[in-house]
Amino acid sequence: MSLTSSPPTDAAIEAGRRALLQGWSTGAEPGPIFVKASGALLWDLDGNEYVDCTSQAWSNNIGASHERVVAAVSRQAADLTHLRSNYESIPLLQLAAKLIEVAPEGLNRVSFCLHGSLAVESAMKLALKNAAAPGPFITLRDGFHGRSLAAMGLSWPHGESRFVPLYPPVIRVPQPYVYRSTGETEDEVVARCINELRDTIERGASGHPVAFIMEPVQGNGTQLDFPRSYYKAVRQLCDEKEILLIWDEVQTGFGPTGHMWASDLYEVVPDILVFGKGIGGGLPLAGILVRDGLKGFDAGDDAHTFGQLPLSLAASLAAFEVLEDENLLENCREMGEYATSRLLEMQTRHRLIGDVRGPGLLIGIELVLDRETKTPACKEVIEVYRRGMELGVIFGETRYRGLGNVVKIKPPLCVTQEQMDKALDAFDRILTELETDHV
Repeated sequence: MSLTSSPPTDAAIEAGRRALLQGWSTGAEPGPIFVKASGALLWDLDGNEYVDCTSQAWSNNIGASHERVVAAVSRQAADLTHLRSNYESIPLLQLAAKLIEVAPEGLNRVSFCLHGSLAVESAMKLALKNAAAPGPFITLRDGFHGRSLAAMGLSWPHGESRFVPLYPPVIRVPQPYVYRSTGETEDEVVARCINELRDTIERGASGHPVAFIMEPVQGNGTQLDFPRSYYKAVRQLCDEKEILLIWDEVQTGFGPTGHMWASDLYEVVPDILVFGKGIGGGLPLAGILVRDGLKGFDAGDDAHTFGQLPLSLAASLAAFEVLEDENLLENCREMGEYATSRLLEMQTRHRLIGDVRGPGLLIGIELVLDRETKTPACKEVIEVYRRGMELGVIFGETRYRGLGNVVKIKPPLCVTQEQMDKALDAFDRILTELETDHV
């Protein structure tokens, strides 16, 4: 490992930190300064190695800095780094055709931008263009759809109320959170949530809702997947009530469920599918897939200066090759099953583990202080993160808006069993220490 220049001085590092206008950090940082990444591993300025269970904001699905992606970006940069969005490029046309080839059946048009929040807004704009009249959007509690103003408005309420005047009209309905639905069966939880969604559509909105937008697996919220029957019931209800169904697959798309799309796993096809994060092979890329029969954009409706960045498009094409040639979907399923089985065994020994959930490598472990009361163990999750860093493992946590009692294990799809064992062994050790502290 080497740096391209001399390591910065402590004074230069502190000057840089003072200069940054932070909009994300929650106080757990600053941590290490990272200088190199490969596959599921990261190295910091001091040469320490870490297993990355966050895929760097769930974006390095095929692993960090893959040589085929680096080579593709280098070749593209030598030819063409930027093109206005009203012109076509070879990687643009190649990737558009590739996405339609692998898209869920019926989604046969695509548009691009550079990050998930804008892709969500593209979906919102297209839904409004296809609505008989403007109306509200329906979303799920604990959902997260981005940090732009419109996408933030769709998400579980943000703490800064001064942004509210610019939010779109939104109605939130409960998600089927079976673990926290005391006294109900799974079927009863699904039925209750579907009935509330139906009632909201019929009586709870000022104007007919434009669309129901949901993450098939809630990511920034509680890392929660839903009973399979819920997905199909939502699709049927949206068809019945003639509102569009939008799936935000920014985190679930491109493999981490063990399938190309969560749509493939749950056998439900939305009207609009939002993608992003991992599909760029580590470079910024996002967009939407749209079913036939929907009105498209008119000139200027959804144009972005760098929305069709040739470097990102080339990186994505290489990432698809890696995903297929290295059998990463299969590895994802195998490592997901392996990790989940080990975590379920840990649950028999660790009273802090309340629930273990997936699918694939979208693993969430909900920590509770008491299994009867299910009191969230938020401080303990922060300790898992902090002590994990000391042991060379980067765990994810649900920090957003107080939903902070779930540890996330969401490494790149190329993670090896040795690397997974290091992460799971560290998690086991940390829980033992925390539970000993509580005695």
